[in-house]
Amino acid sequence: SHYSMLKAAHWLGIGMDNVIRVKTNERGQMISSFLEQAIQTSLAEKKIPLFVNATAGTTVLGAFDPLDEIATICEKYDLWMHVDACWGGSLIFSEK
Repeated sequence: SHYSMLKAAHWLGIGMDNVIRVKTNERGQMISSFLEQAIQTSLAEKKIPLFVNATAGTTVLGAFDPLDEIATICEKYDLWMHVDACWGGSLIFSEK
């Protein structure tokens, strides 16, 4: 996700150390299996995951996270899924 997530966590009092970064592939896309592993680790540590911030068009690589896979994981763990589509959101109007 965008680095602003760390700033938001700091400003809101959540703490930057509570933002869990999930491994990405060589294209900059979140790897779903690492997301699920991070959720399971957090739960085992008695932490309460709040949401998953997926991206539709990263600012650096233009990467789109595997939104369907992430949505399935979020449903499984009853997590809010936010999709940052600031850069790539306009593609919803594309016929391609």
